[in-house]
Amino acid sequence: MNKARTGFVLIAGTLLAAASPAVPQAQANLQDESFSYSADILDSSLRSDTLELSGNVRVAQGAMSIEAERATADDFRSENSRWQFEDSVHVRTADAELLSQIASAAFQRNQLVKAEVEGSPAEFEQRRGSPDRLVRGRARNIEYDVTNNLVTLTGDVWFSYGKDEFRGDTVIYDMKDERVRVNPGGDSSGRVKGIIRPRARNGGTNVSPSAQNEDGSSLQRDRDRDVANESGA
Repeated sequence: MNKARTGFVLIAGTLLAAASPAVPQAQANLQDESFSYSADILDSSLRSDTLELSGNVRVAQGAMSIEAERATADDFRSENSRWQFEDSVHVRTADAELLSQIASAAFQRNQLVKAEVEGSPAEFEQRRGSPDRLVRGRARNIEYDVTNNLVTLTGDVWFSYGKDEFRGDTVIYDMKDERVRVNPGGDSSGRVKGIIRPRARNGGTNVSPSAQNEDGSSLQRDRDRDVANESGA
């Protein structure tokens, strides 16, 4: 049986970009994009400005999208909405993607400014073109500060840059400066562990280009492969 999907578009006012000359050009362009969402089922209270979506949920604006099986939103018609997502959550931005069981997202002026995901584990990948600089991480909790390009991973963290690996209780990664801090402040009870693998003679690492999908992403492919392996076990 084919279900008719419910789809809505919230227009992000172009006046916001014009009224904010200090906003970077990439963000200003995003403010001109429509904010849209779709699902199989919608339940909304217009009086309280709340929204419930279920079944193949997708929220999108420009290069940003969030997919899940269920979602709820507060102040969903305002510029500063707050969303919760559950089951098979997949967050994508122009720079990164995350996979998890549950997630929360905060929008300001109709732009995603923060996403927080939880899972067993949750996963992060910085979308980059070069396999030898591929950045990935797994943890129980991952907070993605989109505005400041900071990713904070906590709880049984595994983090990799190319083929080099780090493990700790907390990892803070600056996506812009490519700087990583493990167990900052010295408050962690565990020790930092790492593996630095030899570089290839050509100056790169021994990373096969096939480690990535055509779109530069490997998270979903790896998760699908793991599920297939478990089913065949």
